[in-house]
Amino acid sequence: MIHELLERAAEENPVREPISDVVAGRHDEALAKLRVLLTKRGMRSQVVEWLKLTLRSSTFPRQPTSSLVRYPPELLVFSPQGWRVATVRIAPRSSAYIVEVAQAGKNDVVLPDRVTLVPGDSPDKAAALIPGYRP
Repeated sequence: MIHELLERAAEENPVREPISDVVAGRHDEALAKLRVLLTKRGMRSQVVEWLKLTLRSSTFPRQPTSSLVRYPPELLVFSPQGWRVATVRIAPRSSAYIVEVAQAGKNDVVLPDRVTLVPGDSPDKAAALIPGYRP
Protein backbone atom coordinates (compact mmCIF):
# COMPACT_ATOMS: atom_id res chain seq x y z
CA MET A 1 0.00 0.00 0.00
CA ILE A 2 2.74 2.50 0.93
CA HIS A 3 4.64 1.45 -2.19
CA GLU A 4 1.61 2.36 -4.31
CA LEU A 5 1.22 5.73 -2.55
CA LEU A 6 4.89 6.61 -3.16
CA GLU A 7 4.64 5.66 -6.83
CA ARG A 8 1.45 7.71 -7.23
CA ALA A 9 3.11 10.70 -5.51
CA ALA A 10 6.12 10.38 -7.81
CA GLU A 11 3.87 10.39 -10.88
CA GLU A 12 1.98 13.48 -9.68
CA ASN A 13 5.10 15.41 -8.62
CA PRO A 14 8.31 15.17 -10.68
CA VAL A 15 10.31 16.35 -7.64
CA ARG A 16 9.46 12.96 -6.11
CA GLU A 17 11.35 10.98 -8.78
CA PRO A 18 13.95 8.59 -7.38
CA ILE A 19 17.52 9.93 -7.43
CA SER A 20 20.95 8.34 -7.19
CA ASP A 21 23.19 8.55 -4.13
CA VAL A 22 25.48 10.97 -5.99
CA VAL A 23 22.62 13.34 -6.82
CA ALA A 24 21.28 13.04 -3.27
CA GLY A 25 24.72 14.07 -2.00
CA ARG A 26 24.63 17.19 -4.21
CA HIS A 27 21.15 18.02 -2.93
CA ASP A 28 22.32 17.58 0.67
CA GLU A 29 25.26 19.96 0.04
CA ALA A 30 23.02 22.62 -1.51
CA LEU A 31 20.53 22.40 1.36
CA ALA A 32 23.40 22.53 3.89
CA LYS A 33 24.55 25.88 2.42
CA LEU A 34 21.06 27.27 2.89
CA ARG A 35 20.75 25.78 6.36
CA VAL A 36 23.98 27.50 7.46
CA LEU A 37 22.54 30.86 6.40
CA LEU A 38 19.33 30.20 8.32
CA THR A 39 21.12 28.96 11.44
CA LYS A 40 23.28 32.08 11.55
CA ARG A 41 20.04 34.10 11.80
CA GLY A 42 18.64 31.88 14.56
CA MET A 43 16.05 30.18 12.37
CA ARG A 44 15.14 26.56 13.09
CA SER A 45 15.21 24.05 10.25
CA GLN A 46 15.24 20.29 9.73
CA VAL A 47 16.42 18.21 6.78
CA VAL A 48 14.09 15.35 5.90
CA GLU A 49 15.48 12.43 3.91
CA TRP A 50 12.95 10.41 1.92
CA LEU A 51 13.84 6.73 1.48
CA LYS A 52 11.94 3.66 0.36
CA LEU A 53 13.25 0.37 1.68
CA THR A 54 11.80 -2.78 0.15
CA LEU A 55 12.42 -6.13 1.84
CA ARG A 56 11.62 -9.38 0.08
CA SER A 57 11.54 -12.68 1.86
CA SER A 58 12.27 -15.97 0.17
CA THR A 59 12.25 -19.67 0.87
CA PHE A 60 15.33 -21.62 1.86
CA PRO A 61 18.00 -21.87 0.40
CA ARG A 62 17.60 -18.52 -1.39
CA GLN A 63 18.58 -15.40 0.51
CA PRO A 64 16.09 -12.61 1.24
CA THR A 65 16.70 -9.45 -0.80
CA SER A 66 16.31 -5.75 -0.23
CA SER A 67 16.43 -2.53 -2.22
CA LEU A 68 16.78 1.11 -1.21
CA VAL A 69 15.42 4.00 -3.27
CA ARG A 70 16.27 7.62 -2.44
CA TYR A 71 14.05 10.61 -3.13
CA PRO A 72 15.08 14.29 -3.02
CA PRO A 73 15.60 15.59 0.53
CA GLU A 74 13.64 18.56 1.88
CA LEU A 75 14.60 21.38 4.22
CA LEU A 76 11.72 22.35 6.50
CA VAL A 77 11.95 25.81 8.08
CA PHE A 78 10.00 26.61 11.24
CA SER A 79 8.87 29.77 13.02
CA PRO A 80 9.81 30.28 16.69
CA GLN A 81 6.32 28.98 17.56
CA GLY A 82 6.97 25.72 15.69
CA TRP A 83 4.87 26.36 12.58
CA ARG A 84 6.30 25.34 9.20
CA VAL A 85 6.93 28.56 7.27
CA ALA A 86 8.74 27.11 4.26
CA THR A 87 9.90 23.93 2.56
CA VAL A 88 12.95 23.99 0.29
CA ARG A 89 13.86 21.30 -2.24
CA ILE A 90 16.39 21.07 -5.03
CA ALA A 91 15.06 20.62 -8.57
CA PRO A 92 16.26 17.24 -9.83
CA ARG A 93 17.43 18.37 -13.26
CA SER A 94 18.34 22.07 -12.95
CA SER A 95 19.64 22.01 -9.33
CA ALA A 96 17.62 25.18 -8.65
CA TYR A 97 16.17 25.82 -5.20
CA ILE A 98 12.41 25.24 -5.05
CA VAL A 99 11.19 27.46 -2.20
CA GLU A 100 7.63 26.78 -1.05
CA VAL A 101 6.42 29.42 1.42
CA ALA A 102 3.39 28.58 3.56
CA GLN A 103 0.38 30.85 3.06
CA ALA A 104 -2.64 31.53 5.25
CA GLY A 105 -5.80 33.47 4.51
CA LYS A 106 -8.49 35.05 6.64
CA ASN A 107 -9.28 33.21 9.87
CA ASP A 108 -6.03 31.24 9.46
CA VAL A 109 -7.36 29.23 6.51
CA VAL A 110 -4.47 27.27 5.01
CA LEU A 111 -3.82 28.24 1.39
CA PRO A 112 -1.56 26.52 -1.18
CA ASP A 113 2.13 27.29 -0.76
CA ARG A 114 3.70 30.06 -2.86
CA VAL A 115 6.36 28.36 -5.01
CA THR A 116 9.44 30.19 -6.31
CA LEU A 117 12.45 28.87 -8.22
CA VAL A 118 15.87 30.31 -7.38
CA PRO A 119 19.11 29.50 -9.26
CA GLY A 120 21.18 26.83 -7.51
CA ASP A 121 24.18 29.12 -7.11
CA SER A 122 22.17 31.65 -5.02
CA PRO A 123 21.35 30.19 -1.59
CA ASP A 124 21.22 33.75 -0.22
CA LYS A 125 18.36 34.60 -2.60
CA ALA A 126 16.51 31.45 -1.56
CA ALA A 127 16.96 32.38 2.11
CA ALA A 128 15.64 35.90 1.46
CA LEU A 129 12.30 34.41 0.35
CA ILE A 130 11.75 32.69 3.69
CA PRO A 131 9.62 34.68 6.15
CA GLY A 132 11.61 35.82 9.18
CA TYR A 133 14.99 35.77 7.43
CA ARG A 134 16.85 39.06 7.77
CA PRO A 135 20.03 39.38 5.70
